[in-house]
Amino acid sequence: MEQADEFKDIRPYRDDEIREVLLRIARHPWIAELVRRYRFPYISKRVFPLVRPLVSWGLSSKVKQVRSVDQFQREFIVKLVLDTIRRKSTDGISADGLDALNRDTSYLFISNHRDITLDPAYINYFLALHDLNITEIAFGDNLMINDLVADLIRVNRSFIVHRGLSPREQLASSIRLSRYIDSRIQEGQSIWIAQREGRAKDGDDRTNPAVIKMLYLAHRKSDVDYTEMVRRYCIVPVAVSYEFDPCDRMKAWEIYRKENKGTHSKGKFEDLASMYAGIQGYKGRIHYQYCEPLTGEFSSEKEVAEAIDRAIHRGYRLWPNNYIGYDLLHGGSKYLDRYSQEELETFNARFRRLPPQVRTKAWAAYAKPVENREALD
Repeated sequence: MEQADEFKDIRPYRDDEIREVLLRIARHPWIAELVRRYRFPYISKRVFPLVRPLVSWGLSSKVKQVRSVDQFQREFIVKLVLDTIRRKSTDGISADGLDALNRDTSYLFISNHRDITLDPAYINYFLALHDLNITEIAFGDNLMINDLVADLIRVNRSFIVHRGLSPREQLASSIRLSRYIDSRIQEGQSIWIAQREGRAKDGDDRTNPAVIKMLYLAHRKSDVDYTEMVRRYCIVPVAVSYEFDPCDRMKAWEIYRKENKGTHSKGKFEDLASMYAGIQGYKGRIHYQYCEPLTGEFSSEKEVAEAIDRAIHRGYRLWPNNYIGYDLLHGGSKYLDRYSQEELETFNARFRRLPPQVRTKAWAAYAKPVENREALD
């Protein structure tokens, strides 16, 4: 209980708290509207207010049956929400490497980061399907834009990472976060964190050594070195590969503005718009490659980060779009045998309305995983 109190403001909701939170979520009008869009699209927005109370009542009745966070995630998030997203906005989601994982072992999964919500969601989706330990998820507090989103985040086993602090406050927060992650893994709870703060909008999946340094803060005054920390956490790199990125055009504009205007002013609800686009938008095929746990000797955070990068770059599934982006960016036909004329036309049509300078940024993002794979050879 002492530990729960110590981390109360950042930890996920517990089993004894979940019913009250779920009832609060079920009664929110935004949730009713999401249900209308996905389950009752034939009911118009104008008519829906007449039946909204029935929808909220139905949701409340269902969540009253939930007794634990694990039950909620497996029965509602995996079977209903994520399966619905998979059917409606993808051409299939696949995964490899899960057979090498042990259900009695806790892991620290570190993946590349392309989508705000779906990257860790489908990592847990496949873990649940294989009856493995579902992870807790690191989530930046910048994404907790209102009480509903905060509830949705924390009810899905997410713990909070504080951003935008002063250097002194950031160090204290990072030490506390490191201690929290260490304690949960030692208690048998797997954890997911992204390899960097924010998505890789340019397609270059690189682990920020600062993330590894944060993990090590819990051990800085002990005899645990980086090699021992990697063994202690059973770090599993995960390569997430999207055939189509629903936010690719938004990301290309942001990169262009930063490079040509020096800044990109993020709107108040821009992250929420990206979350919605990532969930709703067409993604084609998605593949999750669970790599082998890291092994070897490490003397610094940089060496650990580089080992994670090699695993992710090697495990990344390259789609025709990646090869098309590479050939268009470099003005050649090196990978012409990896895609069809129809695939090329579909890719070009996707970015036809973008100005040439912005279009190039989009091509570069799709090309980067190919360049990273080439760099391994």
